Amino acid sequence: MFNCTAWFGLLNRAVIKNDLIAGIIAGVLILPQAVALATLAGMPPEYGLYTSIFPVIIASLFGSSWQALSGPNTALAIMIATALAPYASLSTPDYIMYAITLSCIVGVIQLLFAVFKLGAVFNYFSETVLIALITAVGITIILRQSGDFMGIIMNVPEDIDYTLYRLFFSAHLINGYAVTVGVTTILASVLSRRYRPTWPHHIVAILVGTLMAETLDLLFGSATTAIDRLGHLSLSVAPFSHPDFSPGNFAEAAEGLMSAGFSIALMGLIQSTIIARGLATKTGQLIDNNKEVASQGLSNIAGSFLSCFPACGSFNRSAANLEAGALTPLAGIVSALALALLVFGASPLIARLPMPVMAGVLFIVAVNLIKLKDIKRLLAIRSEARIIFVVTLITALYGNLADGVFLGVFLSIVAYLRSVSVPEIELLFGLKAKQYRPAGVERATVLKVSGSLFFGSVNGLEKFLVDLNTRGGRQGSLVMICEQIQNMDESALEVLIHEALKRREAGGDLFLWLGNHKLDTVIRGSRLPEVIGDDHLLYHTG
Repeated sequence: MFNCTAWFGLLNRAVIKNDLIAGIIAGVLILPQAVALATLAGMPPEYGLYTSIFPVIIASLFGSSWQALSGPNTALAIMIATALAPYASLSTPDYIMYAITLSCIVGVIQLLFAVFKLGAVFNYFSETVLIALITAVGITIILRQSGDFMGIIMNVPEDIDYTLYRLFFSAHLINGYAVTVGVTTILASVLSRRYRPTWPHHIVAILVGTLMAETLDLLFGSATTAIDRLGHLSLSVAPFSHPDFSPGNFAEAAEGLMSAGFSIALMGLIQSTIIARGLATKTGQLIDNNKEVASQGLSNIAGSFLSCFPACGSFNRSAANLEAGALTPLAGIVSALALALLVFGASPLIARLPMPVMAGVLFIVAVNLIKLKDIKRLLAIRSEARIIFVVTLITALYGNLADGVFLGVFLSIVAYLRSVSVPEIELLFGLKAKQYRPAGVERATVLKVSGSLFFGSVNGLEKFLVDLNTRGGRQGSLVMICEQIQNMDESALEVLIHEALKRREAGGDLFLWLGNHKLDTVIRGSRLPEVIGDDHLLYHTG
């Protein structure tokens, strides 16, 4: 599970050169997001940098995707702030301690998923639910960053109504200089993306926004403009830490941290596995979900000893890494090291970053998360997907993201069970039916059954047979084509035995066209062959 050398054989001079370039580009691009997402999570900016270095290296080494990059994540940042705000003030030592402890809890839960080989579970998570959750994240970011964008001091909101209330009644406190800086940042990003698409638009936006803030300070004086800055970075070359589970510190927040840990672990794994699968469709690489889950668990556990808050795969950084030409995990490792060198060389400049600039960058991130085309497509479909989307979105916005995650997981499971609980049954006629009719049988009804026949789905088969027999009786024989049945359990076999006995009473018969021997073990382990006879189990003869 933890083999981290499988890709070493791919390394040659060309691959190493390619990954070095891709890694350096990715390292530079991580910087603005690392600082912005730390702020969003309620952490000092240096902790966002640590979380963009150490988990990236560990996940790159132990993950199954060679291009996916981990680190601070937008959705997780929102969930962290929501979970920890009731127990400590943002960026205080207690808050930081809780965040680091939360990282360990998240990592242990994720590692347990891998130990029990539950990685396959995340293949069934509904894309509809993910779109709803990501949309909720985007809306939440815009609301929460509005204070910094407008130069208004805002408390961490308890819900969306409270935030809107605060913004409405604080309108007279808006700092025009801060708004100017924020708007300039957004315009710089939009224009650079439109006219210079190859440029790193986040970095362009930060440079232009910061230049605007410095110009306003120069023209009107910093006392007049009152533009908040990021502040001093307390960086450490070896930022060792440890989770604190001592009764005196952990007991007060234990219940909140455990429930938050589970929801953050789920959200992180959902995003990480989806990112890995998405990249695999472009690279052709084979993804091992359990290995991906294990790598996320390891990175979060290790991160809790290196001053990191919970991390997971990142859509933006992984896509940028692939576009930059990354071929192996070496690019991810290089990106983390490049970021470390950049941070320690430019920490005085980072400390001067204006808060409206960070808010503007997060606005851009938030808008990119809200995929209007996907939302319109979901709302236009008259199906359960529309209901699931709306319910999950409202829950995530008016409750919190953790509630949205749990509800989304539940709805995904319900939707999956509903889909497999209705087997596909087709009534064949004419030549299609004739090729399956046994020799010597003049009159036979032919059914083609697909899917799985188990206790949850067999009711659908029973209803179909009742309807069929009500219309035509059981006088003739029934041939069931079972080639596309994936599995069968005892309850399904009992239904078939009951049907066979009833047909015998009415002068008919039951034949199973198996085609091959994949269901032999379960069928021959029951009394069905004894009831219908071995000659009524039909196979290909060629």
